[in-house]
Amino acid sequence: MARIVKDPEERRRELLACAMRLFAEEGYDNVSVRAVARAAGVAPGLAYHYFDSKEKLFAAAIEGYAVQCAADINAALDEKGPSLDEKLDRAISIATDHAAFPHRGYFHAEGQGALHDRLSLAMCEAVRPHVAAALELDAASRGMVAHDADALASIMVYGCVGLSSGPGMPDRAAAQAARRYLHALLAEFRSAGADGGVSTD
Repeated sequence: MARIVKDPEERRRELLACAMRLFAEEGYDNVSVRAVARAAGVAPGLAYHYFDSKEKLFAAAIEGYAVQCAADINAALDEKGPSLDEKLDRAISIATDHAAFPHRGYFHAEGQGALHDRLSLAMCEAVRPHVAAALELDAASRGMVAHDADALASIMVYGCVGLSSGPGMPDRAAAQAARRYLHALLAEFRSAGADGGVSTD
C-alpha cells in the first residue's frame, strides 16, 4: 500500500486531535505516545518526531483543544457587521454552550480542577487578542484611539474564567452576570475615551 505523505502541520494537528480524544477517554496515566501513534495510524517514530515526551504531547493537545474551543468565539468577535455589544453577547452565548466543548466531561470530572483551569487559561490567551482588536475597532468607529484595549481585553477575558469553573457551570445566571459586567466595563471604556481619549481626526 502506498505511503500517504501529509503536510507536517496537518499531521501534527491530527496527532493532537487523536491524543486529546484518547486522554479524554482513557485518562492521562493510561495513554502513551505510542498509543497515540497507533490510534492515528502512524509509526511511533513519527509521533516522537513531533513530541518527544507524553508531557509535551499532553500540553500541546490541551493548547490545540483550547484553540479549537475558542474558534467560534473568535469568529463572533471578528465579525465586521455587528456592534461590539452584539459581538460580546454572541461570544458569551457560544462560550456558555456545553455542546461547544466535545471533551467537557473530561475537564469537568471530579478531581480535574487543575486541568480545567489550565484549559481555561489557554482559551483566554486564544481569545484575548480578538477582544482587544474588537475594542480597537469600536474605538476607531467613534474616532478614538483605544489606548487601554489590551488591558481591558485581559480584564474582560480572564474575568470570565469563573463562568465554567464549578459543577454544572456555566449556567444562565452566570452568563447574565457576565453580560452585565462586560457591558459595564465597555461603557466605562467608551466613557473614558470620550472624556480623555485621543481623537484619530
